[in-house]
Amino acid sequence: MKNYRKQTNILLIAIFLLSGISCSDYLDLSPISTYNAGSFYQTEKDFEIAINGAYAPLRSLHSGDIINLLECRSDNIQDDPINSYDHNRVHRFQDTEATPLLSNVWNNFWILISRCNLILDNIDNTSFKDENRKSYIKGEAYFLRGYAYFYLGFIYGGVPLIDGVKKVDEIKVTPRSTQEETLNFAAQDFSTAASLLPSEWSAKDLGRATKYAAQGMNARLLLFQNKHALAKPLLEEIINSSKYYLAEEYSHCFIDRYDNSPEHVFQVQFMSGDIGQGNSWVAKAVHEFVYDSLFPWGGVSGANLVSPTLYNAYENGDLRSKFNLRKGYTTLQGVVDTVSVFYIKYAQGTKPTSKSDYALNMPVLRYTDIKMMYAEVLNEQSYIPDGEAFSILNEVRNRANIAPLTSVTIPSKEAFREAIFQERRLEFAGEYLRWYDLVRSGKAMEVMNNHFKRTDEGGGGKYNMEEYQLIFPIPQRELDVNSDSDYMWQNPGY
Repeated sequence: MKNYRKQTNILLIAIFLLSGISCSDYLDLSPISTYNAGSFYQTEKDFEIAINGAYAPLRSLHSGDIINLLECRSDNIQDDPINSYDHNRVHRFQDTEATPLLSNVWNNFWILISRCNLILDNIDNTSFKDENRKSYIKGEAYFLRGYAYFYLGFIYGGVPLIDGVKKVDEIKVTPRSTQEETLNFAAQDFSTAASLLPSEWSAKDLGRATKYAAQGMNARLLLFQNKHALAKPLLEEIINSSKYYLAEEYSHCFIDRYDNSPEHVFQVQFMSGDIGQGNSWVAKAVHEFVYDSLFPWGGVSGANLVSPTLYNAYENGDLRSKFNLRKGYTTLQGVVDTVSVFYIKYAQGTKPTSKSDYALNMPVLRYTDIKMMYAEVLNEQSYIPDGEAFSILNEVRNRANIAPLTSVTIPSKEAFREAIFQERRLEFAGEYLRWYDLVRSGKAMEVMNNHFKRTDEGGGGKYNMEEYQLIFPIPQRELDVNSDSDYMWQNPGY
C-alpha cells in the first residue's frame, strides 16, 4: 500500500486492493489487481471465488487485531506494566491516531467493503444456472459489507459510505457520515442480506452467513442504538426457527469438534494443516514463557493479562471460570507466578503442529447471545418478575452450574439490566463484547475509571478515560493522504 500513499486515501486503495492473499477452497480469493478486476467478474465461478475471498479479511481481524482492539479496551483486561504493545496502549486509553493496530483494523474492513462492492456492482451482469445461488452470493456480500460498516461505525464513529465501485474523483469528495448514518447503512445491508440469504446451508457450505446471522447481527446493532422494539422481531424469528439451541455444556462452545454447531449462528472459519488458514489467537492469549499441555509451544510476548476483577466476578462453582481462565503458571526455568491470569478458553481442543495453526473457529454470534439479547429486550419493554426474561437468564446460569436469580434479589427493570450485563461479561469473556456492552450501557467511563483506580492498574490512578474516547481516532495515515480535503477529519479530542 505504501506505493499508493500519496495518490489517494485508503478508501480508494481498498476499492482496488484485491491482492496478497493465497488461494483456498473457502476463505481466500485468487490474487487479482486493479487492472484485471473488471475482466475477472465474467462467470458464475468467478463470483464463487470472489465471495469466498470476501470472507478472508475476517480471518485476519478475528485472529488478533479486532480482539486486541475491543477486548483490551475493557475492564476484562489488566495492564501489563512490562510491555507497551499497541493493545496495552489501547487498554490504557493512550492510543493515538498513529497506533498501528487502529490502521490494521481500518484497512481490513475497507478491503472487505471493496470486495463486496466489486461483487455487487458486477453480479447482475452475469447469468447463473442457479438464480438462487446468485441471490445467496449477493446476500453474503451485503452481510459482509454491513458487518464492516457496523464495526467501522462502532469503532470510529462514522465513516464515508462507499456503496459501490467509485471513480477517484467520486471517492475524494465523499465525506464522512455520522455514526448514526453509518450504523443505519449497516442495518439496511443486514436487512437486504436477510431477504436474500438461505436459512441454512448444506454441509459443504457450513460457516457461510445465513438469514439468521444477518438478523442476529442487525439485532446486535439495534441494541447498540437502543432500538429494542426493532430488534425484538428479529430475535424472535431466530428463536422460533428451532434451528439453534444452547450447547449442552459451556465447553462445547469453544472446542473445535463442535464448530458450526447449533450454538453458533455465525463463526469465522479457520482450518489447520499449515495452509495459512490456522487460528493463531489461541496461543496469543498467553505469554511466550507459558508451556504446558494446553500451550505446548508457549505463547507470545505481547499476550493479554486478564483482570482480577473478571477473575473474581465468577461465583463459586461457576464452570465458566475454570474453563475460561487460568491463574498462575510455571516457566520452563521453574519460575512460579501465582498472580497472572490468562484466557485459556480457546485452547482446549485439537492441538495442531504449530502455535499459529489451530483449527478452532472464532465465535462471532452465538445462540446464547441471541437469547440473552432477547431477555434484555423483554426487560426493557416490560419488567415482569420471574417472567420469561428471568427464565432465559437462568437457563444460561444453569448451564454454568450456578443458582438461579429471582425477583427477590432483582426487584426492578434497572436491577435486571445490571444482572444481564454482568452475566454477559461472564458468559462472553474473551469474545470482545464487553466494550460494546459498556459503551451501549452508558457506563463505560464510570466502569473504566473505577477500574483504573486499582493498585494493580499501573499503581492506581495512573490511567483514565475521557468521554471522547468512546470512539477511537481516525488513523493518521487517512488524515495525511487527505490533508487537502474537507471530507476527512479527526474525531474530536484526538
